[in-house]
Amino acid sequence: MTLTPDQAKARANHILAQLGPVSDWTTAVLDQAVLHLGRDNKPFGANDLRLIVPEDDCRKAGLYLHGLIELENPVILRVVGEVVSINPKAHGKKVNEYRLTRTGRTYLEDRIAKRLERRRAA
Repeated sequence: MTLTPDQAKARANHILAQLGPVSDWTTAVLDQAVLHLGRDNKPFGANDLRLIVPEDDCRKAGLYLHGLIELENPVILRVVGEVVSINPKAHGKKVNEYRLTRTGRTYLEDRIAKRLERRRAA
């Protein structure tokens, strides 16, 4: 089943709402970090986010990344592998590594631009 972009966004929002809230602030921080890490087309994941994002925002990174993966049409992130988490509380758990798609870059750039427009209008 192929979803329209609006249906995919609604599905992702529904899933995130079920899993728990990711604040607008955390989404803004993680949008910028993922866009930065994904620009060079190299794989990145929660370990990389952990190194550059404040701890409070990093705790919601899994929900945030899952939400981006759920935006299947267009594809924002592709899972490309697994690595061992650097989080000591994870006790060696594996975490996904991702690659940001070209469509994903555009999606995040647009979302950041819209957020700035709303802020300027306020």
